[in-house]
Amino acid sequence: MKRFIKGLLLGTLGLTFLVGCSSKVSEDDLKENNWSIEPDEEDVPNMIASFSDHVMTLKVDVDSMESTATDEWEQMGEDFAKELASEMDFKFEYTLDDDQITLQDTDNEDESNTFDVSEEDDNITFTPTDGSDEDVETITLQPRESEED
Repeated sequence: MKRFIKGLLLGTLGLTFLVGCSSKVSEDDLKENNWSIEPDEEDVPNMIASFSDHVMTLKVDVDSMESTATDEWEQMGEDFAKELASEMDFKFEYTLDDDQITLQDTDNEDESNTFDVSEEDDNITFTPTDGSDEDVETITLQPRESEED
């Protein structure tokens, strides 16, 4: 009888552990941080993603833009471009359903993409679903160090 109870207890603890490890990404998880997105391509600035109820906002991370200015006129041009970029943002309606998220462009209702959502350590990954456009890339959200954004 002791063995049975011990086995039942260990089985319950093991099941609790497995269920705890397979947690789904929730809206609260998305809203918890501002997120940094680092593109695979060089010379493309990082983006900052933030989430509210059903809206994802993307902004250019102007701090990630490296200067290539060789004189003060070029520096002034870069500073102006950074100022303009910092004022731009892109909004997407999102729907989180189980382990999938659909991002709908708020300016173009014909543009939407669906991703599988997973969480690894502190990062959240959006992987394009099988039916996605081949130009759509995997997006990795990393918590931002600075929460000033």
